[in-house]
Amino acid sequence: MNLQTTIPLRSIYKGYKGEKDFSDDLVHKLCALGVGSFKNPKRESKVSTRRADIVATGKDGILVVENQFGKADWDHWGRLDAYARSKKADVAVLVAEDFEKLMITTCHLRNEESKINWYLIQVQANSHKELSFHHVVQPLIDIQTEKKAEDGYSEFWAPIREDDGLFSGKPVLIRNDGYISRGTRGVDVCLCLTNHQCYIRLWIPGKSRLERRNKVKELFQKSNYEYKDRDTTSYATLIFPVLDKGRKDQDTWPEMRKKLVSMGTDIYTKINESDL
Repeated sequence: MNLQTTIPLRSIYKGYKGEKDFSDDLVHKLCALGVGSFKNPKRESKVSTRRADIVATGKDGILVVENQFGKADWDHWGRLDAYARSKKADVAVLVAEDFEKLMITTCHLRNEESKINWYLIQVQANSHKELSFHHVVQPLIDIQTEKKAEDGYSEFWAPIREDDGLFSGKPVLIRNDGYISRGTRGVDVCLCLTNHQCYIRLWIPGKSRLERRNKVKELFQKSNYEYKDRDTTSYATLIFPVLDKGRKDQDTWPEMRKKLVSMGTDIYTKINESDL
């Protein structure tokens, strides 16, 4: 599927019923969202005097979805917030074609503070009218992993998450201990861990991701940090190596944590204080 040329959803779902038609299709594509296992989706589900676009239930709890064409607006964010709380949802999803930086930051903060798992998901259509979905924001602990986990929480991340620093937050499950992150100005700053190395990864989504990545690079031209590009079809990324030590090098965990947090905080601060 070629996503290099995208077309607006309105060119597929036309007329005043376009968004409702899109919701009807989305009901049959819930698994493509990648947010859990749900069934029995209901369109226009009643919530007090209003109606949520989609509500579904399943082994991962209750899912509430709001969707819209174009860039997500705060009216739809507010509706999703109200519906998710009223329905006592486990997962809340806003699907749109684009998201502004402040909403991305807000969603990251909501995931740190809330028991609900919040997602911003970008939908794209190609010239063949095929849809694809990309996570712009997702919870640090995936609900599917959390409900299936039987092996406890990551020992490596525990001191960082329990601290009161920038990367503190929810415990990280052993099955999901590859990274923790914090977002600012539409950039996810991730502290990453593999068996043999640790590094900082920056995720930059959106149509202007390559241009924005180049602006991020400018922030570090005079720094002592080395970095390299590594892109996907949906994200521009930068990799900042930290140490050639990883999960298996338990004797050096304290040093790894210290360097990851120090570099991650410095990178985050530079981006946060920029005009990106």
